Amino acid sequence: MQGMNIRDIASINELAILSNLESANADMIRNSISRLERFQKLLEIARYQLEILNKQDFLKSLKKTKQDIYLEGGIQKSSSE
Repeated sequence: MQGMNIRDIASINELAILSNLESANADMIRNSISRLERFQKLLEIARYQLEILNKQDFLKSLKKTKQDIYLEGGIQKSSSE
């Protein structure tokens, strides 16, 4: 892995999060937030965003059993409801 850029092996979700973190870090630097505090906040942001994006990917991967059945918040709903 030495000499490799993280962007070469990151997933699309990880790349999106990395971009968001770079922007958030620049904003925190501009606001004179300490390096340790920035690291802690960025770690929290990264974990949260990865959880949300991975959950969305999981929901997208579920297949509908019928054309009129949709999944909403883990509950099956029929379009006739």
